[in-house]
Amino acid sequence: MKLDYMLDHMPDTIRQQTIRRTFQPGEIVVRKGDKADHVYLLMAGKLRVSNEFESGQRYTFASLEVPDLMGDLEVLAGQEHFAATNEAITECQVLSMSAETFMHWMRVDNDFAVAVAQLLASKMYPTSNEAGRVKFQPSQERFEEYLAKRLGDIETDLFILHTSRQQIADDIGTSVKTVNRCVTKMRDDGDLALLHGKITLNRDQQEKLRRLLNEEK
Repeated sequence: MKLDYMLDHMPDTIRQQTIRRTFQPGEIVVRKGDKADHVYLLMAGKLRVSNEFESGQRYTFASLEVPDLMGDLEVLAGQEHFAATNEAITECQVLSMSAETFMHWMRVDNDFAVAVAQLLASKMYPTSNEAGRVKFQPSQERFEEYLAKRLGDIETDLFILHTSRQQIADDIGTSVKTVNRCVTKMRDDGDLALLHGKITLNRDQQEKLRRLLNEEK
């Protein structure tokens, strides 16, 4: 369901119980462990979804885009606390509502209830499909796959990855030390180079990385 349709058909009784809020890049919309007593509808922007562990490591496992929801899973599952942290990547506009308002909206608006079910399914399917794969995938393979995904279909003489080692570690669920070890191995093998500390891939290295990932599939 498109966001415009969702908002245009929102019952007035629900609209009166919502608040529009703005979050700047880097701000936390919901934090893991906080009380899940509100649901947020993302109206503009993009969010990073991550999980922090007692070891201090953070694993970024998803991103949210318009018109996604935060807190819907926890409220529908009857859980008291948020399961993951949602951080604004860009400036984000959200519509905030209490858990009670969210549940009431679902009960009185069948179209909205179906839209929520579809959003949940789209979030849960990749998790089910990939369950266990990342946990048992070697760090080097995870790192190479990450580079290939960031490279995508880009055609350039020199690809430069403007991403910190910490962010790479968060994205693939490992430590900065492990990322540095992966970088060193690929550099020593001639599969990447460094420019002022940034990871770079020339055309030959790009093609080799793509071939490697295709062979592993």
